[in-house]
Amino acid sequence: MQLPSDVAQVFDEWKRRGHFYRLAEGHQCFVVQEGTGPDVVLVHGFPSTSHDFAAAMPEIITQGYRVTTWDHLGFGFSDKPSDPAVSYSLLDQARRAGEIVAAQGVKQARVVGHDMGLTMAVEMLCQQEEGKLPFEIETLVLCNGSHLIELARLTPVQYALMTDEGAAEFARTYDPERFAQAFKFLWADPSKTPEVDIRAIAYWIPWNGGLNVLGRIARYNIERRTYAKRWRSILERTKVPVRIVWGEFDPIAVRAIAEKLAQMTKGRCTIMPNVGHYPQMEEPSYWADLVLSD
Repeated sequence: MQLPSDVAQVFDEWKRRGHFYRLAEGHQCFVVQEGTGPDVVLVHGFPSTSHDFAAAMPEIITQGYRVTTWDHLGFGFSDKPSDPAVSYSLLDQARRAGEIVAAQGVKQARVVGHDMGLTMAVEMLCQQEEGKLPFEIETLVLCNGSHLIELARLTPVQYALMTDEGAAEFARTYDPERFAQAFKFLWADPSKTPEVDIRAIAYWIPWNGGLNVLGRIARYNIERRTYAKRWRSILERTKVPVRIVWGEFDPIAVRAIAEKLAQMTKGRCTIMPNVGHYPQMEEPSYWADLVLSD
């Protein structure tokens, strides 16, 4: 795919900041690690990439932390294998996350999960309890994700992507510029984020064959029902401190989810006013301060 010059510059600059890690299963994932100090692990959501955190990372690093983030398998610069034998289940994505993070030398970390990454982080917590996570989650921060799926306001596109027919139609008619314009509804104020960064999300989706696997990945929302007992009960019993940081005007992962998560975990909940689904892009400095606070 031919990238517009401004989007290509975003791609090139982000790629230069990272490296590729080869998973034990053989596929490569793109990883960025910057800074020094205690570790903060940032887990991105669907359908975007680790670049979601690009604006917030300097704010975290200047406060004396080392940041690790990556593109999940099937996303961004990471491999996007279409082999049916490759699983995109959040259970396997969380297992890969543990492998990637440990391989970067992280032993303990504050883990911040956004969107799909929120549920991945919760699954990582489950794997920690089972003795299967190769590093320790010291604090868990949950941000703007439809983890409690019955409270979420999923869009028709999200429902369609969970079917073979809907995913095929989405891929057939996909136009990144049109998608980027429609995607802005997730921001309370899109002008707070450089437009090129929003458009970059749209161009990363089809990059390296991504449209071929998008529908399989999108079924993570089905898993939020399938594994509800597993993923909700851990939040009610964990001894790991949990914090909730949430954009107030998220049209999908609505504020009621944040309030319910706070009730379940007995964790502190901070609502970011006049902010939408991507608070780390809309208010990166404020978001960074909140996710680092105890």
